[in-house]
Amino acid sequence: MSFSRPNKPLAHRTSKRKRALAVLTSMSAVLVGMVLATCTVAAGAATPPIHDPAMRAPTRAAVVRTDAAPFTTFSDARHGVVRPRDVVTGPDGNLWFTAAGDRVGRITPDGQINLYKDPTGRLHGPDRIVVGPDGAIWFTAANGRLGRVTTTGHVTTVSVSDDGASPLGLTAGSDGNLWYTLDNGIGRLTPSGQHVLFDGKAAGVLLPAHITAGPDGNVWFTTLDSRVGRITPDGQITTFDATAADIAFPGAIVTGPDGNLWFSSPGSNRIGGVTPEGRVDSFDGEPAGVEEPSAITAGPDGNLWFTTSSDRIGRITPDGQITAYDGRRAQVETPFGITAGPDGNVWFTSLNSNRIGFIQPFAAEAG
Repeated sequence: MSFSRPNKPLAHRTSKRKRALAVLTSMSAVLVGMVLATCTVAAGAATPPIHDPAMRAPTRAAVVRTDAAPFTTFSDARHGVVRPRDVVTGPDGNLWFTAAGDRVGRITPDGQINLYKDPTGRLHGPDRIVVGPDGAIWFTAANGRLGRVTTTGHVTTVSVSDDGASPLGLTAGSDGNLWYTLDNGIGRLTPSGQHVLFDGKAAGVLLPAHITAGPDGNVWFTTLDSRVGRITPDGQITTFDATAADIAFPGAIVTGPDGNLWFSSPGSNRIGGVTPEGRVDSFDGEPAGVEEPSAITAGPDGNLWFTTSSDRIGRITPDGQITAYDGRRAQVETPFGITAGPDGNVWFTSLNSNRIGFIQPFAAEAG
């Protein structure tokens, strides 16, 4: 399957690119400097992006909706949720999230919140969070560690980096292992605790960031030098240049309902897509008020949903129509993580209002 998109000009904004890097990862200003200094076209197998005019759909009017009715948000002053980040639906039918203060949290669909810490004190900087192949919830952490929390709230950590480099992205692969990104490669952690790092430099991988299980049995990832890559279960890496599709600093990536991979591009205010064969294209979010899209998820309505730094939750259809919903009247400030919830809603974290919330996708569409 191929993508099509309107032929719209891309406005390059230096200040937005710098802020996009901060949204994309929690990496330091030193790492940002490394990215900007070394963003050259990397070597590796590449497939050209789509530029066939016959494949392009008619231009659609992007929409900004300001009605806050589809939004619901929760906070908990008793526990003090501070700067919640990533969120995932757990195997227990609740939502699990990472937050500042070295905590992971659980929120029920009706808004009851609990927070948990590592009793050993080794957990620092929890960020990306997924459900692991063992039924526990796993997340990235600082100091070269991954964290694990059971549905009863027991937190432990495991080291996966010999040099202390912090994992950036994390996913459960279809091979029954956990896969994660480090600044120097792609890692794999088995259920027995064995980890191996695949060096991506020979395939042109520079600073891999987010990662997801693909529809083809491989694992797909984005890199901070504007490439999309895939790695097979046995460690074979291929990368695809996304710059010709107006992609800058691609972010979170997910398998879509159409069998393609979809990702955010905070450096160019676009949503991108790549087929399992490596054909890359993107859709301009600026007409809908989309700034620096970050997390993205497949929704229960057959569309993709994403967060933005402009206090909006966005929706993109598989054919590229973008709608953004303004959440400010519902106390949504800098929505960050996003996931399809167990209740048919799309849940998200609100980084700067210290809240967890959801949007009703079918109510939003009807509005």
